[in-house]
Amino acid sequence: MKKKILGIVLALGLMCSFTACGSSNDAATATTAATTAATEAVAEATTEATTTTTEATTTTTEATTTTTTEAAAEIKLRLNVLYNDSDSNYYSTEVSADEVTVTENGQYELTFDCATDLTDNAKTAGVRNLQHLTAIFVYDQAVRDGSEAASPLKTADIRWDKVVVDGVELAVTNSDFKSALKSNGIFDTNDPINSWDGSAVEGMVEAGEHVLDFADNENPQKITVTFTIDNLEFK
Repeated sequence: MKKKILGIVLALGLMCSFTACGSSNDAATATTAATTAATEAVAEATTEATTTTTEATTTTTEATTTTTTEAAAEIKLRLNVLYNDSDSNYYSTEVSADEVTVTENGQYELTFDCATDLTDNAKTAGVRNLQHLTAIFVYDQAVRDGSEAASPLKTADIRWDKVVVDGVELAVTNSDFKSALKSNGIFDTNDPINSWDGSAVEGMVEAGEHVLDFADNENPQKITVTFTIDNLEFK
């Protein structure tokens, strides 16, 4: 660009020189030649500048396209424990800190530990263990925290592979796949522990109306649920 501007200046200088020192015809010819040279230099410089600007704009557009990527489809799940504890007068859902991010079919695992996952409200009420329950289930965390109204899924099936309480594995009574989505479009498995519709494991006893306890453990502290997701399709 600087070279083109210098060409323009030289051309104009040449035009002035011929006008001052030559004959009228020579001066006219020189002036015409200088004017033509100057015009060509300006046109070439303008074209070059326009091309440079276009290339820069194209580069910027390409950079914008590269950095603007679609977010990966995923759903975050946590283990939920719904208490129905008349002894502590506590009827609320506690949620595991443990979380899995599901992006594809496969096996996953979640753990709820009373030592780390009980809220201050539960502790203040007197909750100390995994007894007096309505249900233990896997739930969409984005729906739980209110950031989404429904899960980003068309379909999702789940199968219970293993349920372990304080190191003791409970027998799974149904290992078939079932839909993990409810009619409202939320990923909500409803079990493996459920006092209304029945649990998917053995070892639970009735402790009241729609209340379950673990039969062979008076003070259960930790539950780990291993499950497989299949037929996963995002919206």
